[in-house]
Amino acid sequence: MHRSQLSTFVIDCRTDDLEAATRFWSEALQRGVRRPTEGDRYRDLACGPGEPLLMIQRVEHEGRVHLDIESDDIDAEVARLEGLGARAIERVQTWVVMQAPTGQRFCVVRPQRPQWSPAFPKATPQHQHLQRMCGHYSGEVKTWLDPTADPEVSRGELHVSQVFGGRWLRLEQAGEVMGTKHAGEMLLGFHVDAAQYELCWIDSFHTGSSMLNSVGGLREDGRISVLGSYAAGEERWGWRTEFERDDGLIVRAFNIFPSGEEVPAIEARWTRV
Repeated sequence: MHRSQLSTFVIDCRTDDLEAATRFWSEALQRGVRRPTEGDRYRDLACGPGEPLLMIQRVEHEGRVHLDIESDDIDAEVARLEGLGARAIERVQTWVVMQAPTGQRFCVVRPQRPQWSPAFPKATPQHQHLQRMCGHYSGEVKTWLDPTADPEVSRGELHVSQVFGGRWLRLEQAGEVMGTKHAGEMLLGFHVDAAQYELCWIDSFHTGSSMLNSVGGLREDGRISVLGSYAAGEERWGWRTEFERDDGLIVRAFNIFPSGEEVPAIEARWTRV
């Protein structure tokens, strides 16, 4: 039995200026622009691995596709979109129908999804530090399958978003290892009562069916460093993950032998797109 699922939202734009159309939709939906993969007629917007794809397409027919933007302050969102070149067409009950400068009609609506939540009222400096990581990234990933050999080098993408108003971060990674598609996700947060950072990691390559949990703190050099462990046969091995913010984000992971020796396992250097 075959499987089907939603794949792509294609926003058809009848325009001579595809870049202007892309800028509008990038800013309206607050998504970065990825490198074009389908030629001069298309532009891709950044999405997380588990989300539908978003594509801008230049066409000759009338613009098509309807979408909703949910907001906890409809008037403020309408004003923001008008500043980007959209215009309000009409108010219908609890939502506002708008038209983009590329011709598409769309609506600004109240929150529709159960995961919608207000801002985290107890956000600490540590939470604010985490929230500044939000965004979409692409970059180079080094994987040491043998610590004595050169790493495997591949390209990947990382999408970082807030969970429940910024209480946690969700990091969704997609890439390739040994020629096979690979994906992983983690939740990263700061536990106020325990005064420590906490991480839970799952993926399609390293962890099998287990979840890797780690805890740690902020080092003097500004890096978040968390430590966990995993079972390897009858032995217990350590796994340390650290996060360094620069112009982008650097994520490093280290394998720790039962003897205590630490060797590099992964280094991902992410650049915002």
